[in-house]
Amino acid sequence: MGGTPLPRRAPRRNEQPRFPWRARARYRIDETFARGTAPLMLWLAVVTLAVVLLAAAALALLDTAVTDDRRGDFLEAFWASLLRTLDPGTMGGDAGWDFRLVSLLVTVAGIFVVSTLIGLIATGLDQKLTSLREGRGLVTETGHTLIVGFTTVLPTIVAELVEANASERDACVVVLSPAEKATVDLAIRSRVPDSRTTRIVCRTGDGSDVVDLAIVNPAAAKAVIVLADEETRSDSRAIRTVLALMTFDPELTSMRVVVQCHEEHSATALRRVTNGRITTIVSDDVVGRLAAQACREEQLSAVYEELFDFGGGEIYFRSVPELVGATFAQAVLAFDRVALLGIRRADGTVELAPDPATVVGPDDQLVGVAEDDSTFTPTGVPETVALPAVAPPPALAERAPEHFLFSGWSEIGPIILRELEEYVAPGSTVLIAADPRHCDFPAPDAFGHLARLAVQTRALSHHDTDAVVDTWTARAPDHVLLVSYRDRLNPTDADAEVLMSLLQLRHAMALHGTPDTTTVVAELLDPRDVPLARASGAGGFLVSDRLTSLMIAQLSENPELDAVFADLLDAEGAEISLLPVPEATSGARPETFDDLVHLGLAVGDVVLGYRAAVVAPGVTSLGDGLVVNPPKRSPVHWNPGDQVIVVSRR
Repeated sequence: MGGTPLPRRAPRRNEQPRFPWRARARYRIDETFARGTAPLMLWLAVVTLAVVLLAAAALALLDTAVTDDRRGDFLEAFWASLLRTLDPGTMGGDAGWDFRLVSLLVTVAGIFVVSTLIGLIATGLDQKLTSLREGRGLVTETGHTLIVGFTTVLPTIVAELVEANASERDACVVVLSPAEKATVDLAIRSRVPDSRTTRIVCRTGDGSDVVDLAIVNPAAAKAVIVLADEETRSDSRAIRTVLALMTFDPELTSMRVVVQCHEEHSATALRRVTNGRITTIVSDDVVGRLAAQACREEQLSAVYEELFDFGGGEIYFRSVPELVGATFAQAVLAFDRVALLGIRRADGTVELAPDPATVVGPDDQLVGVAEDDSTFTPTGVPETVALPAVAPPPALAERAPEHFLFSGWSEIGPIILRELEEYVAPGSTVLIAADPRHCDFPAPDAFGHLARLAVQTRALSHHDTDAVVDTWTARAPDHVLLVSYRDRLNPTDADAEVLMSLLQLRHAMALHGTPDTTTVVAELLDPRDVPLARASGAGGFLVSDRLTSLMIAQLSENPELDAVFADLLDAEGAEISLLPVPEATSGARPETFDDLVHLGLAVGDVVLGYRAAVVAPGVTSLGDGLVVNPPKRSPVHWNPGDQVIVVSRR
């Protein structure tokens, strides 16, 4: 039988076993083979050298003529033997039987050496390619953006970082995920076919493991994005990844860290233990807040997407010395190609849509939407601002109650209801119609105390057309929100349920009619399903994971935007609305965008742009008639159904 021979007898206590020399030699050889290609090539070189030296010594001792005029020359014999080792065809012209015999032996040994060498090289290359495919190679990049984790939002984040790096000559995004490198590469390349000036490097490993994290050189990264764990919906891995990052930078001062969390308490704990040096984003909370606002305005999510992405207008901070001491109204009118949002104070607090009479301090920064940082320059500061007389909007107590239909349900549902409570008038209602097979069906008393909203629930399969029609005819709602079954279904199946629900609702609306003011907003998980929803008849789309991805990418480039996003998403802060075109009390309608800005300032609103029912020739629209931050001198032509995009405090 093969294998290593056992010792002849069992060793006594404290006595070392004695193995035969052949067993020890075989063990050493096995260990050499296990070390890889390099040690084997070294031993092969030693064997080759030994064969050549022996052959040269034999030829020298036999006084064999290697060349025509030199006999017994060791160096010539060494060279001739080496050539025959590497090239068997060299011995074809040998003369003399002693020389031929030695050459034959050397050539046979050379065939073994060369074939073994070729095999080792092929094996080494294969091992290297396998290592590269596994994504375990060291990353020596500096100033790169590091993304830790692999979720459905990864391709969108990478696409936004590519857009943000468009002006850089040599940018790099490094991804470290537990998934196979080929899987991550395919997911990114299918959504980002052209990375332009950005190199995308993928590595395989656990971000919470210090050894794996060292592969991607986190200490030299300019920003680190830690993605939440979608499979377990737990924040434990994100917390461990932050701790692993702190082994490279204990104070987290050399890198910007953005952490995506599932739970608010985890985000709060991370900010506390790092003294606020990391930025956290709670995905469900963000989606819930956005959905509460978007379900009342069909195109509101498109406005948020324009503010959050890197294409078109972006949010910038700028210190403008010439505006120190001026009012906010003067600052708004001092820029032709910037839509000011508010003021960032010296302590980092942000005031969006402040009172027009608010004075800009010496250490304040202006917050505005501009196409580029270079355009954030004033064109002239007006000495005085004459605002027209405008009727103020109705107070919340004066508004009529609103009625909502939620088709579908998920864990973000309670967040939507709590946020919606802050926006609606007393006496408003919500009917939740959901399929218990796809969600944890909510109990009527599961939402806590809601003073303005009365909630009802109904178990409903959206494949039951009659039941959908009955639900619709019971009360035609003012607003319909199709909530994705994100908790139990994958993105493809969840979006399919939303699209099916949309078709059924449109069928019910066609049978029994619906008011022109009814809004229908569909929450989708995959941006590729937006054209399908548009064909199904949805008026607005909330691509929830995309909006979250855009925010994460923005915060990785500029963490100061966290205060702006928090104010916009907080029900007690500023809010974005689409309102009817205002008129002065004299009846005059705005003729230029500058006139529209004046009307907004008259009621304390900041005007970002407008939504045109009919886009005028020469006007650049973002789609669906949205025009954000046009030149203030540009003329506007109003049609029925036009709306104004404002940031306000109600």
